[in-house]
Amino acid sequence: MQDTPFNYQGNLLIVDDLADNLRVLSNTLSNQGYRVRCVRNGAMALMGAKAAPPDVILLDIRMPEMDGYEVCRRLKSDPELCHIPIIFLSALDEALDKAKAFDVGGADYISKPFQVEEVLARVQHQLTIQQLRQQVAEQQQQLEQLAVVPSSMPTVEIKAIHGNVVSAIATILDYSDRLSQNPAIDPEQYAGLKVIQQQGQTLLNFVNSLR
Repeated sequence: MQDTPFNYQGNLLIVDDLADNLRVLSNTLSNQGYRVRCVRNGAMALMGAKAAPPDVILLDIRMPEMDGYEVCRRLKSDPELCHIPIIFLSALDEALDKAKAFDVGGADYISKPFQVEEVLARVQHQLTIQQLRQQVAEQQQQLEQLAVVPSSMPTVEIKAIHGNVVSAIATILDYSDRLSQNPAIDPEQYAGLKVIQQQGQTLLNFVNSLR
């Protein structure tokens, strides 16, 4: 995989009722350095996510008792788990199924049989978007702290903090812009990157107004 400033081999939770699918995905992703957990039904997925929230969930749609749509709804209704991106897995490739997957809160969709390069690219893309969002949130927090700095803080220290924030936001804007220009990304992914760019630009404008 291409190395980037936001490249992160994260924690993944794979949910599929078929052992063969779990084995293929687990081996593929583990070999790339990801930390992988596998469960075989929706109830175990909810418990596993609650016990140790993963960075990304790969979730099969067609499972007995509780399908992937319902698992996704429950995850998205939990304030502690709703931020986790969910990549749906399904042998179905109809527009209706994809539309429903996104409607219930899915971030992406992978069709079976799995193509290794597609799986790796989509997982890394979701991790990158998560990292960008976290970076924006961290810079927002730094700005809030900067707005209430004590008058006794040396000017040189304030300028250093200001410079670090500007540099970090500029990196976020540049990288998200390059990602959004990739013709392979889906409309939903493009929209998410545009939101990140808008948030980053708003922060940058605010920082510059403090000079």
